[in-house]
Amino acid sequence: MNRMARKIGLSWRQKAIRGVAALEFALTLPIWVAFLLGSSDGAYFLLASEKCDRIAYTLTDIVTQYQTITLANLADITLAAAQIMQPISFSGGNGVVIVSSVYQPSTGAPIVKWQYLYPNNEATQVSKIGTTGGQALLPNGLTLSANDNVIISEVYYTYNPLFINADAFKNTVIYRIAVYKPRLSPLVTPPT
Repeated sequence: MNRMARKIGLSWRQKAIRGVAALEFALTLPIWVAFLLGSSDGAYFLLASEKCDRIAYTLTDIVTQYQTITLANLADITLAAAQIMQPISFSGGNGVVIVSSVYQPSTGAPIVKWQYLYPNNEATQVSKIGTTGGQALLPNGLTLSANDNVIISEVYYTYNPLFINADAFKNTVIYRIAVYKPRLSPLVTPPT
């Protein structure tokens, strides 16, 4: 009889331990789900940020390889932004690319010689470099010598999280910039 009582007692204890484990799992499950979804959104943000970097550097690199550039060339080049951003959508107002040519005259401040905006020259973002014909605000640490020219690409991407719908994360704008010196010609003539 004593053995039987021990078996029943152990069985009851094991059931109690299993019940506590199930209760602990049920109580911590929302935390684990939030952690999983937050990690997914964090990875999605890092992917979007890295792709914006790639867009900025790729577009600037391609533009600087032209001897003369046309609006048709720029339209084709900036279409690549949507392809580079895949599988994330860069259209529908989420992404904007601004390509600028900045020239440093022998005297005075640098000037924005021309700009091209994607999509369709109707950007929802404004260039931090300046506007065509105006004084250029160069990125930190960048100085140009007299009669020098650079091509600057700015990429704006409005990030919206996949899962976490907190106001702190909604409509976060990722901004990336790339600066290259033209290789074959100064590219100061506005594209036609």
